[in-house]
Amino acid sequence: MNSKFDDLVQSLDAQTLEELRRSVAAELGGRHEAAAIQLEQIHPRMTVEAREDAAREIARVLRGDA
Repeated sequence: MNSKFDDLVQSLDAQTLEELRRSVAAELGGRHEAAAIQLEQIHPRMTVEAREDAAREIARVLRGDA
């Protein structure tokens, strides 16, 4: 499968390749947002451990880790 993908990518012109890059970046960004903890999910009644977990998750998403 890798060679089919490589062949496809190599056959694309520069404009189409840039459009593909933007599409992939947008898709990855959307997936990260969907999995991320939202600030409104953090509230005063959370345990210290839960707040620390939330902070770690937010930092992970901001770094762009998968």
